[in-house]
Amino acid sequence: MCMKKILPFSLFLAASLSLFAQSPTVSWTAGQRPAAGGTIELTFTADIPEPWYIYGVRKMNGPLPTVISIENTAAFELAGALEEAVPASEKFDEMFETTVYYFKERAVFVQKIRRLDDAAFTVSGALEYQSCSDRECIPSEYKFSIDIPSGGAAAASPAEEQNLWLFLLLALAAGIGAIFTPCVFPMIPMTVSFFMSGSASRSGSIMKAVIFALSVTLVYTLIGVIVAVFKTPAFANILSVHWLPNLLFAALFIIFAASFFGLFELTLPSGLANRADRQADKGGYIASFFMAIALAIVSFSCTGPFVGGLLIAAAQGASAVKPVIGMCLFGLAMSLPFVLLAMFPAWLKKLPKSGGWLNAVKVSFAFILLAFCVKFLTQAELSLNCTLLSREAAIAFWITLSVLWGLYILGKIKTPHDSDVPHVGAGRLFLAIAAFTFAGYLLPGLFGADLDAVSAFLPAKSRQQFSPDIRQTSLPAISETKETPCGNTPKYAGTNMHTPAGIKGYFDLQEALACAKTLNRPVLIDFTGHGCANCKKMESSTFKDPRVIELANGRFVWVSLYYDEQTELPPEEQTADYKTIGKKNRAYQMETFKTVASPYFAIITADGKILAQGLGLSSADEFLEWAAAGNKE
Repeated sequence: MCMKKILPFSLFLAASLSLFAQSPTVSWTAGQRPAAGGTIELTFTADIPEPWYIYGVRKMNGPLPTVISIENTAAFELAGALEEAVPASEKFDEMFETTVYYFKERAVFVQKIRRLDDAAFTVSGALEYQSCSDRECIPSEYKFSIDIPSGGAAAASPAEEQNLWLFLLLALAAGIGAIFTPCVFPMIPMTVSFFMSGSASRSGSIMKAVIFALSVTLVYTLIGVIVAVFKTPAFANILSVHWLPNLLFAALFIIFAASFFGLFELTLPSGLANRADRQADKGGYIASFFMAIALAIVSFSCTGPFVGGLLIAAAQGASAVKPVIGMCLFGLAMSLPFVLLAMFPAWLKKLPKSGGWLNAVKVSFAFILLAFCVKFLTQAELSLNCTLLSREAAIAFWITLSVLWGLYILGKIKTPHDSDVPHVGAGRLFLAIAAFTFAGYLLPGLFGADLDAVSAFLPAKSRQQFSPDIRQTSLPAISETKETPCGNTPKYAGTNMHTPAGIKGYFDLQEALACAKTLNRPVLIDFTGHGCANCKKMESSTFKDPRVIELANGRFVWVSLYYDEQTELPPEEQTADYKTIGKKNRAYQMETFKTVASPYFAIITADGKILAQGLGLSSADEFLEWAAAGNKE
């Protein structure tokens, strides 16, 4: 789940009390620009002063990543997660014992959205981020409000035009691919012979072939027209970003692939083909039209997945003409060989004979269909804001498909309709090399490589859950802190919050104050966080000193207040300003001590009077000296 929006704070430290530099002022600039597929990119540029840095969008075992929260989504849909325009730098952080991803000097983040209609609207929200230096970390937020103008008369961007051309090339490739399937290829000689029979001249045969090709094109174009008629901007956007249609599309591609693997056949009612055949038997030019209809019906078990995949891709785009043009090009590409062979009948003798290779083509397309399922599952998980398929799982799936396809091409794996492969020809060998090479190209992606050539079809790098660094450890274990100075079980015990090892304490200020009144001790407040590197540094050094542990347990009531704890407060403690433990603690720290730095220590009496404050990252000796001075009653 994404982090919720935090309270806005002024970030500074009082010079007379702080041991550190002033809090950073990260300068943010927000903008918007048109992008591919009818989307809009919201851009956020951060200018980061020295010596500060902020973290990227990738989840880490400790530091807080940069996240976005959007308030109003009635006029648009999110089209993916927050991304980095330029990959973040990375290093191994010894305190967190994991690889961290960060930006210095400048960072640019991009959030894509898709409008639901042509009206103007405003996008409001906030970016939550963490500014850090070698001395401290400060959680912050940047609120933004971006006006998006009306999109009714907007011209297509170069990226949109490029996307359209790629789709048209895909439609042509699908039409050509459909020719080399067991349902279409064997019909070519028979159909061309039909054109030549009953024709007194060569021109008559060619005219029949042209009518046939135009009829095939018309049949598929009409299918595209039907989709285009029902395609509104809002409906197209729902198909693109909503989880339900994307899961359905993934299921359809799996069904199409299963059909190509030979599990079953997708067929239309046989009566339709019989009626078309009877009309074709009557001869004449009109017969070519019915011959085209018969071909479309009979070949549906092979062409259906091609048509379905193209229509799904076309329906998700912003252009209303994509389904029409796509289906038109598909029909033209599939019917073109029939015209060429009618014009040059001698070429019929040069056609390869039908055989097992046709089924191999169909099964190869099944592997491609399964690979495309990843795209739909990725979009569905973004819509659901959960992890259906991590980036490395998707890459591993593709590697498996590539290896299996290579083995299939070499004849090591067979489907029910395959014939034996007595030897491997040059064509099969080159395809197998391509399959295994692609698997090798994908392999570094398991360890965080960008894989630019196929990144558009994979989950974003922020969804990478595995780090190649062998020193990485798992998330901190749930705290087992149960001892307190007053002997009761602390509130919120059992969460990820913990006091430094060996120190008895609380996680709730009111509970700590109540104990302090009972014991007549001051309260030592430790403002800390799960994502605070310097807090972990003190835990591994300062708070392991027996003198510090003895002082904390013997003279104070310790309370660790986490600024980034996402556990929700009990309903009676929630307010309009905060609903989580972390937000409540941040609000208290800012209101009382005028800072949200961490680590940050303060000493107060049981009735809330401040005795000492301003200590941050420090050694055991410095901590002991400060605590002793602040414990004077």
